Amino acid sequence: MPLKNDLADALEDDFALDDDFAVADSASASDYDDDTGAGASTGKRQRTQLEASDTEDTGTANKKQKQKQKKKNSSKKQGGGSNDPSTTTTTAGSFRTLKKFSVPTELDEQAALWNRCMKKAYPGIAQLELADIGMQEKHMYRHEASQKTAAPATSAHAESSYLEELVGSVVAGTNAKNKITYGAPQVLVICSSALRVVDLVRRLRPLTGRTVLKLFSKHVKIAAHKKALGSSPTDIAVGTPNRIHKLLADGDLKPSRLRLVVIDCWQDEKMRVVVDMDDTRADLFAIWRDILLPASANPDYTFKFRLV
Repeated sequence: MPLKNDLADALEDDFALDDDFAVADSASASDYDDDTGAGASTGKRQRTQLEASDTEDTGTANKKQKQKQKKKNSSKKQGGGSNDPSTTTTTAGSFRTLKKFSVPTELDEQAALWNRCMKKAYPGIAQLELADIGMQEKHMYRHEASQKTAAPATSAHAESSYLEELVGSVVAGTNAKNKITYGAPQVLVICSSALRVVDLVRRLRPLTGRTVLKLFSKHVKIAAHKKALGSSPTDIAVGTPNRIHKLLADGDLKPSRLRLVVIDCWQDEKMRVVVDMDDTRADLFAIWRDILLPASANPDYTFKFRLV
């Protein structure tokens, strides 16, 4: 018998719950069906609330749609631009993906790449003037890599070995017989940052018995570099475009013994390259246009360029 009562209580509770829902449904129906009395007032109030809620939802949806369209337009704007395969950008949704920068192996293609990047540095330049200051294949340093270092460009080890072989081919065996001229290296390596300079100096130091100069503005005053150039015989100098440009313009860094100028096209963690960075572009191409290009017309100067 107690079990029966318990069961009855449970069923009664269930029905009470159903009844509550029934009452709610009934009240809701009367709100919309009855146009008089308290039911009508309640119905109008609920309709107003529902309409306000619908309006708010619509406004939120429109706002989100506009934000989504704005992001889409922005990503398209970022993704457009150069058709240069070495600097092409693609977009996936609102994300920007940069391809790996690739240096051509052919010298005429390297010169063409340099000129495309230089055009960005001087956006208002006329095509005729650009042709006058453009780099040509005759300005490029020809060096056949050994079989050991003629590896695919995707190999970081091969790239670094090639740089060392390239620089070594210029300075090897010349320390003893070359006349010392202060401030006039045989090899000038231009790269994007102070950290990169330090890394390259560490790797190139074993190639020469003389000082390898580090030329960058971070934590080093230009007076210190001028003093080092005037007192330390050197075959290799590695630096950033801004500091090298100033030292060349002031005459402390001389191109008289220069045989090779290496443009280090290493990509940093943000996939930036020295030839295409806002921070380095102006000084880099000013070095070529204002100093080294005029100097290359002097038959006593025999330096060449190479992108690595």
